[in-house]
Amino acid sequence: MENYNHRQIEDNWKEKWFSDNLYEAVDFSEKPKKYILAELPYPSGKFLHVGHMMRYTVPEIYSRFLRMRGYNVLFPMGWDCFGLPAETFAQKEGITPQEAISKATKDYKDAMMSMGYAIDWNREINTSEPAYYKWTQKMFLVLWKRGLAKQQEMPVWWCEELGVLADEEVLPSKDGKGKISERGGYPVKRKMYRQWVLDIPAYADRLIDDLGKVDYEESVKIAQKNWIGKKDGALVTFNVEGESVEVFTTRPDTLFGVTFLAISPQHPVIEKLKEKISNINDVSEYIEKSKNLTDLEKQTKIKTGVQLIGVYARHPLNSQMTKIPVLVADYILTDYGTGAIMGVPAHDERDYEFAVKYNLEVKKVIEFPQDKNDTPYFTGEGVVINSEEYSGQNSQVCRQDIVKKIESLGLGKGATTYKLRPQIFSRQRYWGEPIPLIYKHDGNIEAVTEENLPVELPVMKDFLVGKDGKSPLEKNMEWNTTIDSEGNPAKRETDTMPTWAGSNWYYMRYIDPHNTVTPADVAKLKYWLPVDLYFGDAGHTTAHLLYSRFWFKVLYDEGIVPIDEPYMYRMSGGMLLGEDGGKMSKSRGNVVNPKDELEKHGADALRTYLAFIGPYEDTYPWNPKGLHACAKLVRTIYNLKTLVSEKADESAETTRILNKTIKNMTEMMDNLKMNTAVSEIMIFTNHIKNLAGIKKETWETFLVLIAPFMPFTAEELWQESNNYSKWQKTNSIHLQMWPKYNEELVIEKITELPVQINGKLRSEVTISDKDNEDTLKQKLLQDERVIKHLGGKEIKKIIYVKDKIVNLIA
Repeated sequence: MENYNHRQIEDNWKEKWFSDNLYEAVDFSEKPKKYILAELPYPSGKFLHVGHMMRYTVPEIYSRFLRMRGYNVLFPMGWDCFGLPAETFAQKEGITPQEAISKATKDYKDAMMSMGYAIDWNREINTSEPAYYKWTQKMFLVLWKRGLAKQQEMPVWWCEELGVLADEEVLPSKDGKGKISERGGYPVKRKMYRQWVLDIPAYADRLIDDLGKVDYEESVKIAQKNWIGKKDGALVTFNVEGESVEVFTTRPDTLFGVTFLAISPQHPVIEKLKEKISNINDVSEYIEKSKNLTDLEKQTKIKTGVQLIGVYARHPLNSQMTKIPVLVADYILTDYGTGAIMGVPAHDERDYEFAVKYNLEVKKVIEFPQDKNDTPYFTGEGVVINSEEYSGQNSQVCRQDIVKKIESLGLGKGATTYKLRPQIFSRQRYWGEPIPLIYKHDGNIEAVTEENLPVELPVMKDFLVGKDGKSPLEKNMEWNTTIDSEGNPAKRETDTMPTWAGSNWYYMRYIDPHNTVTPADVAKLKYWLPVDLYFGDAGHTTAHLLYSRFWFKVLYDEGIVPIDEPYMYRMSGGMLLGEDGGKMSKSRGNVVNPKDELEKHGADALRTYLAFIGPYEDTYPWNPKGLHACAKLVRTIYNLKTLVSEKADESAETTRILNKTIKNMTEMMDNLKMNTAVSEIMIFTNHIKNLAGIKKETWETFLVLIAPFMPFTAEELWQESNNYSKWQKTNSIHLQMWPKYNEELVIEKITELPVQINGKLRSEVTISDKDNEDTLKQKLLQDERVIKHLGGKEIKKIIYVKDKIVNLIA
């Protein structure tokens, strides 16, 4: 038996494949196109981690399958280089981010080539290269000129060492007092900061309505809608000690059920009325503590609040209600809605819990159904009660009448609000795309002209954020000092763009990566877009999808792209856990080094294992036994070549099983069930390894079937089987057509099986060639005649003569 040397085989074929760009995608091919996209990685280490490999292997196998099915397939790859991960890595290594990225992208590319990923490397991109971010800057200016990029005061997490951080980059400190950064464990605090934001809510309705144009899973569409959080209702103005406080409600019909107002800790009315608040010290202490909570914590923790003693609200329609309590509550978000809510405890679960906790009145204004007894609050529709002249109305009619009333009095109006908020777009950090704006000496802002793009990021060895909170670029006077369009002294914007700026449009650049005139040629975009299937991290399914759809729609409105939805389908991957079932981390000691596994077992074994471990969208623990089994499978298949012979005498059963394997694998891979497709490979391998010989035609058909999973082994055996002494691109197994099956050979055979009980014929049961002894037993136990003749006796033994007869011993 020949020794299987995976290192020698892999080194040989990857050099040939990638030198010839075997997996090239052809613009304007006559073949039908398929654009398969996998999220580009952050190259911030020395090798792909197993999470990357799990995320990319199934999409890559699918792209190979489609190519063999006759499609012109675009499966590209690039590097998402800007942002905190690369900056942190560079700091740790004592080098500049440019040096870190240059090394990391090379290492990541080598790793992907070692895995044999079928990538068109002529389309490789890097979001931190000036030739790329020139277009990111141009797109920002489109947003700015359309009024969609603007500055406003925003609450942010501030870290002196890292600058502004997102919620997901902030963790509770170990002592439970305050917050720390996820990277580095530095102290973090909440502060208001003037930031560039993108007005994504301006596109909220289109982002919802256009979900009808795509084939996302319903769960993905629901997540998009929930993130946007569109609500129809009314804005109502309450008089609080002479100050106006506006609230939004989806149920103006419950206005007479208001028993308290709750406002956010940052609501400006607190400062305006602080002289009237007798417990201002308690209120201030509560506000200070609330600064240490993320928005998610505010929404998920137990709701708390402090009443503003001495301050009350007046009801806008009921002159008798002049003493409505006002509380500050940390679960009310400053930048969501109006920063204030009207509490109607009898008709809202959250309001009810809050009212009970703080002993506030519960007043019913919608009649509870007679059969309702499960909760002490009612959120449905019904007859209005305790609401003066509106009592007796249907609640839906009442809503309309109350809106008309408050509008006539100038105390409110019908309105639509969105949970979606303007997204912070600037960072007070070094490693990001410079924002291409200039501050003139008169305080006005102007855009950098297109001929002066890109505004290149200067190389800086001292790139850490200062304790004053200013961007490192603020210190680089040589870079940030410039002149405006009139030749007067001016200053560059020193904030940079966030990590996700370049990843909003990277899939477009793959289509035309070397274009120096536009981000991508419109004709090429029209040919390749939309992306047919977008694979990515489950954590990016909502926000990233939403933000990049918004960005794309702005480009559509500007005439830069020919369609208004970028992705047709989105599939989110699960997570690969450590062997102990926990999230992989160095502290747990459960991190798998993929480079070691690649060295020990080879790429084909690792690829096959990552496909076989389970459905792409699920989460699994790493299992070394599974990898060993897949390595054994690859070696077994490699050594089966000794059985291949032109003179081999195969049975009709082998032909039938092969056709059935083709059929099953085709259907499974069409449905992205790569794990069960690997099972089919195992089943057929177990069949042919027991044969005296394997026909060359059968063998080569089988090699094509395994090629997407085991590209190196399949190529080696294919070239050897065809006696190709010299490499020619066109002879590669990966450019062969996927085999077709004979319909007649895979038709399910139906048999009426006689059933005996203790030797006497009692019934018949219908079986197919898909049935085994377990499924047969289930059918027998459901057969009425079998149940009758067993008479309650237990089956002691089943004697089954395949396709002939079954005898039950009771």
